[in-house]
Amino acid sequence: MDETLDADVCVVGAGYAGLVAARRVARAGRSVVVLEARDRVGGRVWTDTLPSGAVVDRGAGWLGPGHSTMFALAAEYGIETYRTHVAGAHLLLHGGTVRRYTGLIPKISPLAVAAIAWNQFRIDRMARRVPVDAPWDAPKASEWDRMTLADFMAKVPIRSAAGRDLFDMAVRGLFTGPFEETSFLHLLFLVRAHGSINTLFSIEGGAQENLVDGGAAGIATRIAAELGDAVRLSAPVRAISDDGDGVLVRADGVSARAAHVIVTIPPGLVPDIAFTPSLPDDRLALYRAAVAGPESKTLVVYDEPFWRADGFSGQAAEPGSASEVTIDASPRSGRPGVLASFTFGAVAERVDALAPADRRAAVLDALVRRFGPKAGDPVDYVETAWWKQDWTRGCSMAHFPPGLLTTHGHLLRVPYGRVHWAGTETSTDHHGAMEGAVRSGERAAAEVLGRTRDD
Repeated sequence: MDETLDADVCVVGAGYAGLVAARRVARAGRSVVVLEARDRVGGRVWTDTLPSGAVVDRGAGWLGPGHSTMFALAAEYGIETYRTHVAGAHLLLHGGTVRRYTGLIPKISPLAVAAIAWNQFRIDRMARRVPVDAPWDAPKASEWDRMTLADFMAKVPIRSAAGRDLFDMAVRGLFTGPFEETSFLHLLFLVRAHGSINTLFSIEGGAQENLVDGGAAGIATRIAAELGDAVRLSAPVRAISDDGDGVLVRADGVSARAAHVIVTIPPGLVPDIAFTPSLPDDRLALYRAAVAGPESKTLVVYDEPFWRADGFSGQAAEPGSASEVTIDASPRSGRPGVLASFTFGAVAERVDALAPADRRAAVLDALVRRFGPKAGDPVDYVETAWWKQDWTRGCSMAHFPPGLLTTHGHLLRVPYGRVHWAGTETSTDHHGAMEGAVRSGERAAAEVLGRTRDD
């Protein structure tokens, strides 16, 4: 017989949104239970120890300068952060040509550089007109929400093939789903939420500037330890019933009775839960359409970061290859050397369709083209196809198809009876990042605590 727990609040999901929400509730003196489908905490943050002993982030791993809440959490739990290694030459490979450069802009056609800069300026200028708390209220919200990313990209006047492919890959890295199925308004909302498109693209001064010493899930495990037995793993939630006086949350092996529930899972997973009363059509339309796209992250480990001694930063791009982007993700000590390799969207699907041995060979061949023969002999190698993870189904976040934000977007944070919503997709500032998840958890907990005082 399944165990039944009683609590003031039940939290569904033990990613950063769920853990922070539960912590806030517990510290307010209320009882809480957290039900997590995976056998670990962290959600889309996954720190793993490989056979070689290397500790790597298989999921989200970077913090940007504006991620004040995450930095505060790290400091509170005695966890340090450090800068991503960027010293040395960066590389752009395209059409058999290797371009070596420093700074932000590759050595491509000056006209292409100007066109990219101009379009980034245009995006930033339009994004400033999008209210971060209500993008559907932007002056041109309807027009921008009808437009797809494909419509916008078709009008980007970059004549250089290298420049166009680079810009295409950069945007594809933000929205890994098809451009034809992604609203241009969502791009503007994302840019507004992070300050500028350059922040999203950049390491120095941008979203990939800092790593967490010991791995990004270290903070999550500290929070989970503070919550203790309140966190139940391997307990996927199957049903949520709200009778007006409270909720009953049924998961595999355990159920929880509570006054309120906070659901923090990716939107695309919400329709898998049976709700009583049933979710209305507008909410179902929102959750079914807000899905994430294909993205793979591969960690390639070496005895040392040999590329540094060879004068390279580890930062490289080759659009369309089996390793579209690489970043130095080595630990603070500098040993072992770790390269994080990414593929996005249709490229990720194409590469993933290869046999595992062929896929590994393709990735290592791409790294050898950049960093020489030493790159072909790693001591460890692990890949994660995030859209194939049962409790994630895509990364880095859900994208909103055309028309969705202006019709149903306002429901992202609106409670449904005693059901409240969190998760990075529901955040305003820094949505799509760990920082957005944490801020959403704080917001949802404040909502619930405000209501439990009135119950």
